[in-house]
Parts: sequence; C-alpha cells; structure tokens
Amino acid sequence: MNILLVFPPHWLPAMPHLALPTLTASLRAAGVGVIQRDLNLEVFDAVLTPAYLEEVNDRLAAAPPPGLPSAALRDAADHGADVAHRVEAAKAVMRDARFYDGRTSVQAFLALVQGLELASLPFHPAQFQFTAYTPPGPVDSSRNLLQLAADQARNPFSELFQKGIVQDILRDAPDIVGISIPTMDQMLAGVTLAYLIKQAGSPAHVTVGGPHVSMLREQLVKTPALFDLFDSAVVFGGEGPLLRLAESLDGDRDLSKVPNLIYRDRGKVRSTAIQPMSGPDLTPDFDGLPLDRYLTPTPVLPLLSS
Repeated sequence: MNILLVFPPHWLPAMPHLALPTLTASLRAAGVGVIQRDLNLEVFDAVLTPAYLEEVNDRLAAAPPPGLPSAALRDAADHGADVAHRVEAAKAVMRDARFYDGRTSVQAFLALVQGLELASLPFHPAQFQFTAYTPPGPVDSSRNLLQLAADQARNPFSELFQKGIVQDILRDAPDIVGISIPTMDQMLAGVTLAYLIKQAGSPAHVTVGGPHVSMLREQLVKTPALFDLFDSAVVFGGEGPLLRLAESLDGDRDLSKVPNLIYRDRGKVRSTAIQPMSGPDLTPDFDGLPLDRYLTPTPVLPLLSS
C-alpha cells in the first residue's frame, strides 16, 4: 500500500508546513510507503519563472480576460517582459547569502511580488500573493466550487496540475492520494487536484483532510455532489484514520470501520464515529521534500510547541 500525501497552495513558500511531515512519520513508522509533495512550493516555483511569465504576457496580448482593468493591461504590456526577466535572479537572491543584505533582499522580494501580480492577470479577479490566494469566485459554496474545479479558463491550478503532478500520479500509481487542506485559501487548489485525478482515470482513492475540511464536516454530509471530486474526507487528526483507511482498502474495503471518515456509499453520504486519535510521539519526517528549493538561504523547519 502506497500513499501520496499532497499539500496544495497557498502558503508562504519559506518552509514546509508540518501537516505532511507529521503524517508521513506516523505512516512510515507503521510500514506504509509514503511520497510527500509540497505543491505549494512547486506552484510558486513554476509560476515564478521567465517561461511562465512570458507565456502570461503572450496570453494577455492575445486575449485579455473579461473585466481586467485597462491600466493593469497597459502596465503588463509596458513592464511584463522586465518582470519576467528579473524573476529568476530574484529567487536566487532569496536562496543565498544575499538574502541577509536588507536592500538586496527587499528588491528581490518586490520583484517576486510583481511576478505574482503578473501571473494573476489572466485569471482576473483571482490573485496570487505570498500569504494568500484570492479565487475567481467564492469557494464557500459547493456549487461554485464544483464549477471552478472544472473551469480551466478561470482556475490557474488546472493547467499547472495537468502539466505536472497529475502525470506523475498516473505514472507512479499510488493506492491513496491524501490532500491536506488546512485553510480556505487552499480549498480550490485541493479539490481541483482531486477532480483532475478522477478525470485522468486514476484508480487511486482520493481523500481530503485538514482543519478546513474538519470545520466543514457537518456541511459535507449534506453535500453528496462534492464526493464526485473525492472519495472520502478525514476529519480531525489524520494519523490514525489514514492508517486504518489504508488497511481497509488493502483488505475488505469496508469503510464503515474507519474512524473519523466521511464517504459516499451507494449515493448516500455516511460518516463514521469520531474517535480521539493519538499517534506515536515521532519527529516529523521531512524526507522527500526538496528543502533546498524553499525561498530561504538555509533550510527552515517549523516547530509545533503546543
């Protein structure tokens, strides 16, 4: 049984979030094979490149999105090429000793901010920022979420994922794909990935979890259509339930025995009993994450102190 754990955008790409490393440590200790992918880092790394931003400039020149202010379009036409040219050097500054020189690092940071602003324009009114993502429509509505997940024109994650991780999933064929969604800003990216995995025909069981999913647990039970996007949702702590889910899918496939799980069975959404889960006291396992690609001069690892 192999599990792919995914952390979707949108989070400051200065360090890995603890969600995946803690789950990875627990699952590997139980003998489960785990691959962890920080798509937050991967998306920032893909968007903040000359090639991507030059393509953005070409898109804007050929077909600007409806509603984009003319001033923003003019600014992209006048300065977009320069922004694309400077972005790779700016990332290099954030990753080496020049980061510690305030004047140099501030200029590099501003260049990256401009890169994110430019990358956002084809998907107006969506907006990439370092600490937040503004989607092109409300994601607290299941109807809108279902529409946006399938909308390649308005959803910036659709093309990025289809060119990258979806192809990797089809090649690597994990048994389970677990998508952690800690915040509402990550909801669209998380369900878009789930939708694309299903559309690509992968047989993997796709489950979502994290604090934002746990917060929506009562609404999920009332929204069977969302289970067209994913197979199940794990609420509260995921270490124990994910292991039990893996064991169930590798055995009799009776999901009713998996605690803290919401899933659809013969058209009806069911939820299992919430059980307090306590995993082993393990050090988070960062193995497999590209720590040298985060936007800091040396690796920075988070600490959970309570």
